[in-house]
Amino acid sequence: MKSDKMVGVLRSQVVPVIGCTEPVSIAISVATAKAQMKNRAEKVKVKLSVNILKNGMRVGIPGTNEKGIPFAIALALANGNGSADLSIFKDIEQDAIDKAHKIVDSGIIEIEAIEANKGFYIKTQLFSEDEEVEVVIEDNHTNIISIKKNGFDIPFINVTTGSKNPNGYQIEKLDDIYTFIEEVDIEKIAFLKEGVEMNLAIAEEGKNNPYCSALGPHLFSLIESGKVSNDILNRMKAYTASGSDARMGGANFPVMSSSGSGNHGLTAIIPVAILAEELNSSEEELLRALALSHLITSYIKQKAGRLSPICGCAIAAGIGASAAMTYLQGGKKEQIDLAILNMVGTLAGLICDGAKGGCSFKLVTAVNEAYTQSLLALDGTSIALHDGIVGSNSDETIDNLGKLSQKGMEQVDKFLVDIML
Repeated sequence: MKSDKMVGVLRSQVVPVIGCTEPVSIAISVATAKAQMKNRAEKVKVKLSVNILKNGMRVGIPGTNEKGIPFAIALALANGNGSADLSIFKDIEQDAIDKAHKIVDSGIIEIEAIEANKGFYIKTQLFSEDEEVEVVIEDNHTNIISIKKNGFDIPFINVTTGSKNPNGYQIEKLDDIYTFIEEVDIEKIAFLKEGVEMNLAIAEEGKNNPYCSALGPHLFSLIESGKVSNDILNRMKAYTASGSDARMGGANFPVMSSSGSGNHGLTAIIPVAILAEELNSSEEELLRALALSHLITSYIKQKAGRLSPICGCAIAAGIGASAAMTYLQGGKKEQIDLAILNMVGTLAGLICDGAKGGCSFKLVTAVNEAYTQSLLALDGTSIALHDGIVGSNSDETIDNLGKLSQKGMEQVDKFLVDIML
């Protein structure tokens, strides 16, 4: 039944995560390999697709003051809990942090980017005097596809959270999402409410305790001083920025992700929840709007790629949020389609230059456009069909966006990493 598969997509793509998901995924591979070792690893080799290297280079590691992939690898080796899911960095002890510093300083970690692999790819190898363990993750953050020890396959069951969509289900068109949103039994999507509480909690943390560039607190300061108006849009931007500041800065708070990204989850959830409160929307209206936001995010990521050269917070989660806010304000399919066209026409070229503190600035841009374009769509104002990347309808426009990301910009990540290094 298609409706059950849509619920399955939500269940698999809307899951809690602590920390940026690329270092988390690398740490999962390391922890999984470590669990197969009898002796202490004397050498670590990690091979990554370029997009993962890009997203892990500058991001904070939760519960520590450190950033980047080497420390994530070292912490996975040092931490004793052996966790192999998206909460691997939960409740890290100081002893593990101290051990991780020593591992980084020892120089046993070797990281290599694989330019030929365009997808999501991590291969971790741990070596001791008489052991070699290899773990490979592909396609998404928790999808372990093989474990080998001394050249032999190790049987395993992939039970990690959100490893794949149910039965590899692919959303075929936007109309399927719209039908689902109207018809789904509300109890089947009630779990989405947890994401509101979770993401607003980290937004409060980022508001009250500055992280990174503290964009969120600075936006709140502008509101309080009267330099910008205390309106719904500026509050959306300030809270979303605060959540991203805290997450990228390593706050030890869970975030409800969307399609493999915590920042996608912040963008897809926070502005929608704030608008629902402003409008006194019912819980049912909020839940249906959240489902719409997450499913459109997932649909676009399905087309553009799990990790892409263009900013998914803008061109996936931002579009999902715009659609959801249009829905909350009484918009129907026609208005939601206009919002999608407007968002793609506006933000298609916004690049992803890695996960880092500055992501909050891009989330603010995404939220600003998401709400603005929802208002324009409700007013009947839309970018013209066939203007630039915009196609003859919303589905074709999303297809064009996917082609731009997957084919037209396939060399962008390599050049971005060269610049960042």
